[in-house]
Amino acid sequence: MTGQTVFAGVLTDEELAVLARPNPFAVSPYLDTLSPPDRQTAARTAYRSLLARGLVDPPSAEALAAARAAGDGRLELMVDREIRSVLTLRESARVVIAVARTTSAGQDYWYGYHVDDVVLLEQIGTDGLHRFALARPAQLTELAVAAAVHPDSGDAAGPPVAMPPGPDPTPPTPILTALGQALLRADVVVRHPGEDAVSPLVAFSGPGGSWLVTGLGGPAAMAHPVRAAQLREQLARHIERMRDEAVGDVRT
Repeated sequence: MTGQTVFAGVLTDEELAVLARPNPFAVSPYLDTLSPPDRQTAARTAYRSLLARGLVDPPSAEALAAARAAGDGRLELMVDREIRSVLTLRESARVVIAVARTTSAGQDYWYGYHVDDVVLLEQIGTDGLHRFALARPAQLTELAVAAAVHPDSGDAAGPPVAMPPGPDPTPPTPILTALGQALLRADVVVRHPGEDAVSPLVAFSGPGGSWLVTGLGGPAAMAHPVRAAQLREQLARHIERMRDEAVGDVRT
């Protein structure tokens, strides 16, 4: 996260599987690699760790009886107040900005959950660690753009570059050649609860240039060279427009 935000804790995939309802937005990169039996083992181990650290209380007899009656394996736990606050914010978002980031070193995921007068930020690595922080709604667009665009991005020029077909995150050869090991691909989606999946806005950036993709998923998808400042401006306008559709003009 950044100096503009307030750290709010770290949880693992398996701890969130114990503590939280399934999240329609965030990924579970470590847990998704496990078989169902191994997932159950990981969840039991996570629960024991949470219990040992005093982050959850042992379930009451009433909670155990309710879980047996429901038969769905869900058990209501008494959770540490600060963790419960994070989970409540995560489940109450009016709009979510999701940024999937691919670099030469791997992939991570960034989320901004807008909940009235506060924003919960979540950053997830392939190790399955979820790092949380708090920010103000007025910061959300700036933080999302910073997550999506390489901090040292340069300007690109020349003709548009045709995108390869399919979901492969690898950029076209001319862009890969220009950006090399400094490549950042960002897939940006703005969603609100209950909305069907939407197509991402895709950007490539790095010191060697900046490109914005149009027509993704179609036969004529193109990566357009842009100035770095222009890329940031276009992403900001897109995010603001989609936020306004979901929550109105409520930035404070």
